[in-house]
Amino acid sequence: MELYFEKLSNFDREREVCSLGVPFGKGILNDTDKIRISDGEKDHPVQARETAKWDDGSLKWVYVTFFADLPKNADKKYYLHTDGKKNNEKIDVKQNDECIKIDTGKIRCELNNEGKIFRSIIFENKKIYEDEIEFKLNKKYEAKISGGWEIIENGPVMLTLEGKGKHFRNEKKSLLDFIITISFYKEKEYIKIDYRIINREENDVEIESLEFDFKNKCDKKRKVTGISNYRTKFEESEKRLYNEIDAQYLMYEANEHFAEVFYGTFFGDRGGICATIYQAQQNYPKAFLIDDDKLSIQIVPKNAININLKRGMARVQTVYLHFHDENMSKEELNLRSLQFQYPDRPVLSSDVYKESGVFPDIFIDKDDKINEVENKLILSFDTRGKAYGMLHWGDIPDMHYTAQGRGNGELVWGNNEYDYPHAAMMMYARCGYRRFFDSMLVTARHWMDVDILYSSDDEYRLYGAVTHSAGHTSGAVDISHEWVEGLLDYYHVTGEKFAYDAAIGTGRNIVKRLTLPKYHKKGEINARETGWALRALVALYKETNDKSWLKDADFIVQHFKDWKEEYNGWLSPYTDHTVIRIPFMISIAVASLMRYYEIDPREDIKTMILDAVDDMIENCILENGLFYYKELPSLRRDATNTTILEALTAAFKITGDKKYIEYGKTLFHTFIELPPGGNFSSGKKIYADAVVSSGPGAKGIAQAFYPVMTYYTTAVREKINIM
Repeated sequence: MELYFEKLSNFDREREVCSLGVPFGKGILNDTDKIRISDGEKDHPVQARETAKWDDGSLKWVYVTFFADLPKNADKKYYLHTDGKKNNEKIDVKQNDECIKIDTGKIRCELNNEGKIFRSIIFENKKIYEDEIEFKLNKKYEAKISGGWEIIENGPVMLTLEGKGKHFRNEKKSLLDFIITISFYKEKEYIKIDYRIINREENDVEIESLEFDFKNKCDKKRKVTGISNYRTKFEESEKRLYNEIDAQYLMYEANEHFAEVFYGTFFGDRGGICATIYQAQQNYPKAFLIDDDKLSIQIVPKNAININLKRGMARVQTVYLHFHDENMSKEELNLRSLQFQYPDRPVLSSDVYKESGVFPDIFIDKDDKINEVENKLILSFDTRGKAYGMLHWGDIPDMHYTAQGRGNGELVWGNNEYDYPHAAMMMYARCGYRRFFDSMLVTARHWMDVDILYSSDDEYRLYGAVTHSAGHTSGAVDISHEWVEGLLDYYHVTGEKFAYDAAIGTGRNIVKRLTLPKYHKKGEINARETGWALRALVALYKETNDKSWLKDADFIVQHFKDWKEEYNGWLSPYTDHTVIRIPFMISIAVASLMRYYEIDPREDIKTMILDAVDDMIENCILENGLFYYKELPSLRRDATNTTILEALTAAFKITGDKKYIEYGKTLFHTFIELPPGGNFSSGKKIYADAVVSSGPGAKGIAQAFYPVMTYYTTAVREKINIM
């Protein structure tokens, strides 16, 4: 299996830490110890851990980390083999009742099991810090670890530890939970810290400041900060230095990169430690304060706009700490900082994803691709709007919902409806363009932190994915537009279990909500709600192989049967005196039933799918070949919602009747020809604690992607002319 590194840096990288999620077909691999990485000439240190299995116990996804030697200004190929032998080498870890001790060969570190997080850091036998590292919230609350550390993984490349705690003002007063994940690397001078704050308090919390202070005395007076977009600008002084990124900074700085991949860097250096805040500009406000006895990494600067962390929200921020000789030049520090911001990522061929079977039928041979379709898909993703800000990076407001007044004058956030991260991951698997992969990482990270509730007095809101709303979490928690596949994609390619737990929690919330009386009344709930639930439950079954997820799937199937019998079709309650056909909602139900049919091909499900699609064809098509929006004279306008294409394709897959593909041609062409819709006229605007750039929201892109892809790939494979 080829691992391809695109040309990136103009500097050699020796033993660069690289990682990726690798899919395997059913029955191919049973043991992660068999994985070996080579450059064609020699093997390189590697470690791997499974993140998903097939139903026969073989490995479906494996998270792989390895060292790569990468040349300057050139690409490079590595190879993954499955004939390796077990490597018992690990980073040295010792634990006792008081602390855990780590020795990477370059860095020795002691982490407390209780109380302050860090006890000491020694770099190349020189003590850098001892009991002088503070993680402080709102100046008065200091982070205290409790319960020790869990080893997430350890091997010849990397050690990852996770600890949990709260911020304490005194023994009785505390504020906000946190999870800290620290990664150490064999014989490397740096560590990575992921710091996730979680609001499980009874109310919203205003974060006035959040800072990591590294206090020590050193002879070297030099203090340096660096910030870049195109070229890095340095500030160097022997006096106090302060450098901040705020909304005004972003408003008046141009940037031509896809910001999910790279915007620039932001670092501060003092006394042998250089700190880089990952994606600082995107997650503003951020700052460095450096004086004679302290390097302060300000995740939320004291004098910046406050961050309102609503109850139930979480947010993770990443910091890299690079320990070095005090005389290292600022230019050398900058290179490592840029490498943190813009890491080398190995790319797998689309054939690997296709042959593994981890994704549905979205792949087309290069010679069969239709340029007009491919270009429209790429343009849809590339023109997506962006929102900068610590709570907003990875999401985009929906200006249609905002204009409708759903936010009572505030921006209504889309909350990655229709699972934009999963669409971006599948697009990446098809073409290998890095920007789609990094877009998936950013949006999934936002979604699992900000848009899912980790605290609530209402058991039916706990772990629920909140629908589009002002402030991300003011809306209802219902069986809605958010599923789980993008969270699972993120887990497979990063190994970060918080994403997996978020997906499982969302599934349990759906199961709990299905017990509510409204889901047991025929015709009371639109077809899409129960369809959305079925989609999530099938995805969780395929992820876990746990059949308990399908118990509620059978309930939904029976609900559809009863509903159809009551109304002679899937009609939705609309006004107080009408029940109507809504093609895009019916299509969501059909698409979800098709997912269940593919794992349990029952005759009753097949019949429901075909009856629903035939009913739409008979009753919902306008003279121009498009389906209508809703079945009322006041709403019978053209519908361009591409979910209908997925329903038509499902009917074709069951019957082989080409008429179903033919009925979708007008809608398919409309998708290709319509330009992407924008949220704003142009440029960037400041909205409270967000800077928002123009472009379409994520909902339309994600909603269209899979229906278009399944229709397109099916037609091409079956040699049906759709152009």
